[in-house]
This record gives sequence, structure tokens and C-alpha cells, in this order.
Amino acid sequence: MLPESAAREDAVSSTGRSLALRPRDVPRMQLARSLEEAGPRTFVYIDGKGRVRSPARYRAMQVLSYSALGAVIVGSTALYASLFGPAGALVGVVLGAAAGRSLLLTRQINHAALLSSHDRLDEAELILRRLLRRPLVARRVRALAHHNLGAVATRRGDHAEALEQLRAAIVLYQAAWRESPHLRSCQYGEIIALCNLGRADEAAQRLLSMRQEPEGDYLLIKHWTARLYLDFSRNQPEAYSPDELWDRARCALRITSSSALLALCAWAFERHGEQDMAWHLLREAYERLDGVPLLRTMPPLWRWMEEHREAAHAAEAHG
Repeated sequence: MLPESAAREDAVSSTGRSLALRPRDVPRMQLARSLEEAGPRTFVYIDGKGRVRSPARYRAMQVLSYSALGAVIVGSTALYASLFGPAGALVGVVLGAAAGRSLLLTRQINHAALLSSHDRLDEAELILRRLLRRPLVARRVRALAHHNLGAVATRRGDHAEALEQLRAAIVLYQAAWRESPHLRSCQYGEIIALCNLGRADEAAQRLLSMRQEPEGDYLLIKHWTARLYLDFSRNQPEAYSPDELWDRARCALRITSSSALLALCAWAFERHGEQDMAWHLLREAYERLDGVPLLRTMPPLWRWMEEHREAAHAAEAHG
């Protein structure tokens, strides 16, 4: 048997050869209209506050951004051409090439994210690592690449690698894109990775270092999930009252891909002695498992779910 690192390199090399031959058979990226409608293989557009916005708003922002970028390039070209003649016009060429390259790299990251959501993890990793080997890649783009590599590692169940990649992304976000909602999302991923590695006390310090709860619905769900997973890892169900738990569970019940948060709420309700609610939420968590590999992304939570699966289904039968 090959060592793990060598095996991974061999797998990625094989994937590289297949990518050159394989047609692009992955479905197109789909944007959900709301967080509630977002499935495990659809994506959402979030604003600077971490709120999910409509696909129409996303397209409008794209048009606005491209228009503004085009105006800057045209204006700069005209200005430098008037000052320095034909040589000055090269400024516009350089700016246009840089902008086009950045857009191309971002599209590659989006394609890698889509591949990852369909569990084509080797292909996603290959795209992202090739991107990071390119020269002169902007820090924002590098942050996104490391962030997505962290997601790939998480879906594989390699939480040490996930932690390394997420921390690399956090450093880059803090240096070049501090107001990005991706930074906060990445920090929640770091907390979950630490919990998976049995480093819950360190995860608690990371959570304490963050600001108050975020405003946007997308980040708020991530905040609740990370905090409840931390409480689960430290066996501290008393962190929430039943009323607070119900508020979180009610939000999770409206979301298609909320199995982790529902299972965590089920655990907390069970520890509070509210078994009817706990087993109801656990059954709902199982209903939403399609495309969500909790066995690998949150192994301790998955073990708890499996230990209580029969009790949850028995309660339904007797109900």
C-alpha cells in the first residue's frame, strides 16, 4: 500500500489525465432563491452582511461590477493614451488582462466548488492546487482557493488538512478582505475542524475571539451550528434554554440542507429531557441527509445520531 501522501499525489495525477479527456458532465451551478430552498448541491449569493440574496440581485450586481470595471479600464486607457501616446494605451491592455485573469481564476474556484458538492473531490482539489501554484495570484483569490480546499478536506474527513487550509484562508482574508462574509464562514469552519480533532477548548477560545452573532441568515445558521457543535463536543447542553433551542430548530426545519443543525438541536433537547422533540428533530435530520456526508464532516455527531436512530424511529411508531 502506498503512503497516504503518495497515494493522494497518484490520485490527483490520474485525475489530471482524466480531466483532459472527460467532458464537462457536472450540472451547471444553480443559485437558490433563498436559504430555505438551498439544497446540498445548490449555492447561494450572500451580501456583505451574510444575508442570502436572490439570483436576480446577483445578476444585477454582476452587470454593475462588469460595467464599472469596463469604465475604469476604458477611462484609464484614454487618460494614459492622451498623456503618453500609444505607449500609454498599454496601461489599458495590462489592466484588462489582469481583470480577465482574475475573473477566470474566480470561475475556476466556482467550478471546483461545484465539483466538490458532487463529491468529485480529487478533481476539485487539482483545480485549486493548480491555481495556487500560479504566479501573482491576488490574496483574495488565494483565500478563496484555500477556503475551498478546506471544504474538500472536510468532505473527505481529513480534519487536520481542513484546519491547515482554513487557517491559511483566514490569514489571507484578514490581510486583504477583512469585511468579507467568507472570513466569518471560514472561522466557523475552523471551530468545527478543531472540535473534530478533539480540541474543543481551543475552539472555544476561537469562538470567544469573534464578534457578536452575525446579522445575516446564512452566517447566523453557521454560527448556531458551530456553537452547538462546540457545546456538543464539550458535553454542555445547558448552554441553551429549551426556548432558544426551539428558535434554532424552527429555523432549521425550514431549510432543506439543515441536517447538522437539526441533529445538534436533537442532542440538546434529549439532554434537556425533551425526548419527543429530540426524536422528532433527529428523524428530520435523517430526512435531510442527501448530499450531506455527516459521517465524514462531523464524525462524533454522526455516532450520536446512529446510537439514537432506533429510539427515534421507535418513538415515531408508537406515536
